[in-house]
Amino acid sequence: MVVDRSPRHPSAVAQTTVVVAAEVVPTDEAALGALVGSLVARGVGRVAVDAPSALSTLPHAGDVTLGAKFRAARCGEVALGRERGVWVPWVSPPAPPLAGWMDVGLRLFAGLAAAGLDAVETFPQAVFRAWTGGAPLPPKSRPDGLAARARLLAAAGLAEPSLAVWTHDGLDAAACALVACGPSVAVTCGHDGSAVWLPPVSPPA
Repeated sequence: MVVDRSPRHPSAVAQTTVVVAAEVVPTDEAALGALVGSLVARGVGRVAVDAPSALSTLPHAGDVTLGAKFRAARCGEVALGRERGVWVPWVSPPAPPLAGWMDVGLRLFAGLAAAGLDAVETFPQAVFRAWTGGAPLPPKSRPDGLAARARLLAAAGLAEPSLAVWTHDGLDAAACALVACGPSVAVTCGHDGSAVWLPPVSPPA
């Protein structure tokens, strides 16, 4: 998903974000290459991806304050739980085999880097939680969870009238796009270079 954030009127104080492209693409090399090429052609400066950007180097392998699962995690994943209270349901492994979506993410990050695009890792669930000031949300598998996420995207400035009927995948993609084009901070403890990029925490409305 590609969005554009700019004032809709010269006198506007707040910025409005509009969706300028949204597409579902295959995950083969040719399709990912075409996706990267289209981003370059559009002049996209920054991309946020909902996937790990690298394998784990096991920076927390000896951290006995963590559960066994998270001792294999990267710094971004650990800091996300400790600092933002959002623990990912997976951790990046140190080596293959990889879950299919992780493999796609790593290949996409590689392609974006080769094209010279600034690519950052994000996690939509934590993006939405940032917009609630850390307050939990209903599951995105439920209608009230979808509605809550649509409202948060609109409150964050996404001017898209059809948000109420989007799937959870589309809402997650929109959250990633807003991280790419809006204010964001790196969540990390800094040992391995990994980070999860999120909006600054906002107080609950």
